[in-house]
Amino acid sequence: MDPLFPELPENLSELTDEELATLLREHEVAAELIEIEDEDFTKGLSADDVIAQLKAGVEQIEAIVAEQGIRVAAQERYQAEKAELSEKRRSLTLADEAGEGDEEGGDEGDAEEEVVAVVAAEEEIEILAEAEEVVVEETVEEQVPVTASASKPVLRRPPTPSADRMPAEVGAVLIAAAGQVGIRGGQVLDRLTLADSMKKVAQSVGAPSHHANGIEQRFLVASAQFKFPDERQLNPGEPDVNARKIQQVIPNGIPGLFGNRALIASGGLCAPLEPIYSMPNFTSSARPVRDGLPSFQAARGGVNVPVATAIGDITSAITLISEAEDALGGTYATKSCQDLTCPEYTEVAVAAIAHCREYGNMNARAWPEKIAHENDLTMAAHAATAESFLLDRIKSLSIVLAAAQVINAYADLVRDLMRARANIISVLRMDNGVTFRALLPEWILDDLVADVASTEPEARYEAQAAFAGHLRSVGFAPSFYKDEVNSGTSQKFAAASAGNLAAFPAVAQVAVFPEGEFLHIDSGMLELGLVRDSTLNSTNDFQIFGESFENVARLGPAQGALWLNVGICPSGELPSTATAYACAAG
Repeated sequence: MDPLFPELPENLSELTDEELATLLREHEVAAELIEIEDEDFTKGLSADDVIAQLKAGVEQIEAIVAEQGIRVAAQERYQAEKAELSEKRRSLTLADEAGEGDEEGGDEGDAEEEVVAVVAAEEEIEILAEAEEVVVEETVEEQVPVTASASKPVLRRPPTPSADRMPAEVGAVLIAAAGQVGIRGGQVLDRLTLADSMKKVAQSVGAPSHHANGIEQRFLVASAQFKFPDERQLNPGEPDVNARKIQQVIPNGIPGLFGNRALIASGGLCAPLEPIYSMPNFTSSARPVRDGLPSFQAARGGVNVPVATAIGDITSAITLISEAEDALGGTYATKSCQDLTCPEYTEVAVAAIAHCREYGNMNARAWPEKIAHENDLTMAAHAATAESFLLDRIKSLSIVLAAAQVINAYADLVRDLMRARANIISVLRMDNGVTFRALLPEWILDDLVADVASTEPEARYEAQAAFAGHLRSVGFAPSFYKDEVNSGTSQKFAAASAGNLAAFPAVAQVAVFPEGEFLHIDSGMLELGLVRDSTLNSTNDFQIFGESFENVARLGPAQGALWLNVGICPSGELPSTATAYACAAG
């Protein structure tokens, strides 16, 4: 019976911090697969076997966490004693300077003893800090580090860093499926080991069988799961609980919103040159639009959102009666009262965004590096499609406005953003300190650098981060999207060809809304699997398939989301203050 958890080395103290963190993560992934009762992971094991392995795994996790706790404690002792000795050294230096005029031979013996004490203390710290043999008891609190023996050489280096300096893995990891040759089920895979796994699965399946009514074959190679915490899961039948969860991510200022190397040519050689199988990949799978929105998991494939009302919908609930009207009485002093109109609901179902690649078995065996490279490109293309979908959804749910260029790129952009922010705050009667989300095209940072480089000499070297920092200082949380908006002025550069260098887009499409106006709805899990059927078998091919399920829902009122078409050009112009921003300008 293969163990479900990775085996621990005999001495955990020999592992680096990174190795220890990776080992802990592998244990946590295995435990999570057992908790969700993953049938492929626990295949062939009885309930007693699973419990026994889970118990052993938890004990191993305790040992790993204990080792991390010992390293943190050693670091804290090291820092504390170093600070104490540094302070003592400084006091000795001051005392020595103050006693330079004393009689010769005064307290030389005492001073000598103090210096010896300091040296001895420093050596003791180095020995304690480098203690590598520890005793792990039943609980973390009872662990006591054992100091190094006198015969063991002392390594003169600082102890292990504290826990907050240890690298932490973020997001989902790729986990190998059980039953593969040479790969342990639950093992964390990287891009190359994933490609190697696909190759081995294709080899193990054997020659394709030809049948008129052949059945489709699916072979799970790996899976990537992101486990949403309970506070980010929206459950059917619990509207009040769901509302509280959403309110936790909405700022307090919005109350009640929800009720390698280059090749060099060489001549004169008869032998063929060495081929390079690896390929550079410049693409990114980043998701700035999705990451800029609060994300929730919808258990049933979508959510049902009420159409939000705003202060402008309060029409007859307020009555102002003067003293004279009150004296007249009757109809002059009648107070109106507005009935509640039940809001309409909008169903927001997730959309499926699929990716599928087909490879030949021979290619997969001969060139796994190419398979890994193509998988990276495919996932980047998937990210681009998903981001464009979210941008189009946000635009369709926003009020689209135009803003013409008046002076220069940066001045106009900041002016238009501030106008949009002030508009929303005024119409919805919001607190002025609320943070607003601004979705801007990524190229706009380069545009702003080019604009400022043409103005004042002292401002020619402004970095891109300075512009983003300024936006944050005036109440915006900027997100810079990479992909196309499928309506209006293109926000992408075309592929370059011989001729003139392309100019920046003349219009920037920018979304402005208070944090919490939109939610990202996630109802899916990305699964990477090898798929074969009779048709693919006949051509000796296989497919890699996966998909995500997501959408955007607007929670806030319609007036809370503005989409700006901002005229923008890095002109670098600085007109006089008398002509800048004429009142009639857009």
